[in-house]
Amino acid sequence: MIGHQTNETASESIAAAAIYRRAMVVVFAVAVVWLVLAGRLMQLQWLQKEQFAGAASKQRLLIEDVPARPGDIVDRQGRLLATTVSTSSLFAVPKLIAEPWGFSQAVAAALNIDADRLFERLGQADDRQFIWVKRRLSEEEAEKIRQIDLPKGTWGFREEYRRHYPQGSLAAHVLGLRDIDGVGKGGVEESLSQVLCGTAGRRLFQRDSRGRVFSQESENTTPPIDGLTVRLTIDSVLQLYTERELDRVMEQWKPGSTCAAVLDPKTGEVLAMASRPTFNPNSPQDAISTAWKNRTIADIYEPGSTIKPLFVAYGLEHGLLQRDESFNCENGAYRMGRRIL
Repeated sequence: MIGHQTNETASESIAAAAIYRRAMVVVFAVAVVWLVLAGRLMQLQWLQKEQFAGAASKQRLLIEDVPARPGDIVDRQGRLLATTVSTSSLFAVPKLIAEPWGFSQAVAAALNIDADRLFERLGQADDRQFIWVKRRLSEEEAEKIRQIDLPKGTWGFREEYRRHYPQGSLAAHVLGLRDIDGVGKGGVEESLSQVLCGTAGRRLFQRDSRGRVFSQESENTTPPIDGLTVRLTIDSVLQLYTERELDRVMEQWKPGSTCAAVLDPKTGEVLAMASRPTFNPNSPQDAISTAWKNRTIADIYEPGSTIKPLFVAYGLEHGLLQRDESFNCENGAYRMGRRIL
């Protein structure tokens, strides 16, 4: 009996030791897990606090630039040559469009654009929240879109500025134009772009977890500063007569190009400057390739006969020539080697 009791006691001790070891393993594993969690929390809360706070702020906040209105361009009398008008631009939310083909057909029919191309663009951006459909719509186009029964939240309008030239092609080379993004191209629009453009403002919005805007932080809104008005030395009336004369020359003599400038001899101010061929900055897509160059200032000419009065004046002033003296100019042609001047 004694031996039997001893064996039972030894077995119980071994079992207890095994249970203890298992318990210690579990405790150790739990401790390791808690240590890992604690270390991760320390990393998130202390070491990477600013990094994650910045990422969360970017996800929560949306900063939108508010474009400034470009300034006007007027002639010396204050007559309007270039101005800026507000217009609607259509955008779509591809991520929320359940039936992109039906959407594309309806919108394309209203705006007279390619439905297949729009459907392709929607498919390529099916995970995005924003794409432009067509910018700077006419009032008629915007009204057609409003009358279409499109799913709510899948589209919208944004107000943009569009450059307008009320005098059409008048002084087109002097003014230049602005592209669809409002960037000045050529003429005053480019050379004085910093004066005309102004300074953009900004708006701050708050978004939910799905990226939807639910409020605007008015205290963090910075209003835009509109561009300044630029007054030119050009006189629109003189400009009009100058361009009419160039049109007459083009029609009568059929030259490849022609140009003219009218200056005030007392001040040197440019009162008119024109070049042909020309273009209408309201519809630059219709311009021919040779119409973009302002030949009055961009073409290079030999001085030719314009330099002759300076030589004659010098000769008369120094007594080298007499007023009634004449010269043989070879009837306008002079051979120098193989060249005829």
